[in-house]
Amino acid sequence: MAVHGHRLRDWAARHDIALYLGLAYVISWSIWPLVLLNPESSPLVPFGPGLAAVLVAFLVGGRPELLGLLRQLGRWRVNPAWYGVALGMPLVAPGLALWAAVAAGAPVPRWEPADLLQVAGSIVVTIVIVGTFEELGWRGFLLPRLQRDYSALRAALIIGLAWFPWHLPELVSDPGQRPLTPFAVYILAQSVLLAWLYNSTQASLPVVVLFHAAFNSFTKFFLADLQGSPYPYLVAWWVLAGVVAVLAVAAVAYAGSRDLVKGAPRPAH
Repeated sequence: MAVHGHRLRDWAARHDIALYLGLAYVISWSIWPLVLLNPESSPLVPFGPGLAAVLVAFLVGGRPELLGLLRQLGRWRVNPAWYGVALGMPLVAPGLALWAAVAAGAPVPRWEPADLLQVAGSIVVTIVIVGTFEELGWRGFLLPRLQRDYSALRAALIIGLAWFPWHLPELVSDPGQRPLTPFAVYILAQSVLLAWLYNSTQASLPVVVLFHAAFNSFTKFFLADLQGSPYPYLVAWWVLAGVVAVLAVAAVAYAGSRDLVKGAPRPAH
């Protein structure tokens, strides 16, 4: 029995990336068929990437590897400026997208003070339900492994290429919510920014999770009322994708493509 256990662990260690991606997709897509029975249900399990990371980490390295993965969630003591970046970029980019939509003919939104509480609540819920579980997998588990063999930029783009089709159940179930091409650009560029944040904060998942959750929440808040205006909505998404792409290019130019860290090596794990 022990021999079989060692063989399984050795096999998993040699194929950890492929095993992780397979499990992340299988777990996340497992409820997609239920949408046929209940069209209002979610077609995607958001905790798939995180659960896959936990399973593969434990299978490959046992308790020490699993604790090393989870310990990244406690690395919140970083320069406060990074929290400003994690909230500022997700506020500015969708804000510019909304401004472009209004310039393209969308009505000027009218907000109430209570809307601020709505956005804050959305960020908190998204941190718990989406951001933590996704980023534990995509950045906490997958990014360090890819960076063993690739530059940080290439690793980030590889993750983006895996992360974009992971959203397929949502894209199919509600094709009007996220226009396909600008969403693909947005995901690839955001993956670069997330890798830059992760490496620059020495693997601080709280900063990365906050960035992810804030981007989801502010984008939903600023663009939600535009879906009834097809052309301004498309303009908004293209501007959003363009702004995020420009920010990603700026991050690479500033920090360098090899490590995506200004003046210091990227974290080993």
